[in-house]
Amino acid sequence: MLEMLLIIVGIILIILLLLLCTAWILNKVMDLAEAHPKQAKYTLIILGFILMAAGSFKIRDLYYVRPPYRFWNELVRKNPKPFNVQQEEFEAKNRAGYCWRDRKYYSKEELWHKAIKSLTGRMIYENNLFWDNEVLDAEGKRSWTSADCERWNSCKVWRVPVSLTNQEFEAYIGDGEHYREKVDGLKNAENVQSYVYTSDKNYINDEFKLKDFILIHDNIEGTTIYGKNCCRILNKTEWSVIRKNYNLYSVKNEMGTFVEESKIPEDINISSWGVGNFYLSVTDFTVGDKRELLGNPNNVFYLNNCGDILYKPFYFMR
Repeated sequence: MLEMLLIIVGIILIILLLLLCTAWILNKVMDLAEAHPKQAKYTLIILGFILMAAGSFKIRDLYYVRPPYRFWNELVRKNPKPFNVQQEEFEAKNRAGYCWRDRKYYSKEELWHKAIKSLTGRMIYENNLFWDNEVLDAEGKRSWTSADCERWNSCKVWRVPVSLTNQEFEAYIGDGEHYREKVDGLKNAENVQSYVYTSDKNYINDEFKLKDFILIHDNIEGTTIYGKNCCRILNKTEWSVIRKNYNLYSVKNEMGTFVEESKIPEDINISSWGVGNFYLSVTDFTVGDKRELLGNPNNVFYLNNCGDILYKPFYFMR
């Protein structure tokens, strides 16, 4: 409710600002009209169009960047409707699984590589919250900062070209006092890629098409491992079989990352927007956590038809 109120207040302020600018411009145009009537007419028309365009873009941007639909809007914009395509055709092909951005239907195998890259992008986004000093602890303080990221060589994602499942990786590092050394040893192995920002060239150019690799997601809160069997693409039927075991996480939180309330609009068929035909199930584990690895995925994410994941809301195991 508060977020929506802020949006409304922001829109009202923009409108008032536009009215004030319009009044000032009209005054100047009236002065011009006395001396050059024809020039003033065309000037007024052009300025009117400019003001309307600027105002509409600003209002649109304000809507897009505010919760609770920010992540949803970002996902939809990754697979936009072409200008020369009718809405009916756009929605029909979306429901059939078509990716408009790449102009093709993806197989589940192809989507897997796309989704892993998008999942890595989500990890990078989360790490950037630490780099930007935006993560709060239970007391509402910024106790984790970019300085901690630098001090511990943390807040990065590593793609390591080794063939280890989650279970094999857990057995490899063990639960002794030297597990951290083994993890660091993998980070420094040959042909390892590390990512800090989604603008990094190696991330942009990496299609994640190696057959065997693991992901190490490291930040101040811990080290999470994604073995080569971490992730699987589910279609709607496969997801419906296990859906009852999961809850949707969309609420606002006061600490950690992804704290804002995030929703999907309730009055739309998401499949018509190219979302929800596929899902990414993810099984990971945290280094040093002695709990037994789950047999079922920890989390399940919405995918669009191009393999991009919805950052939040997502499903977690009950």
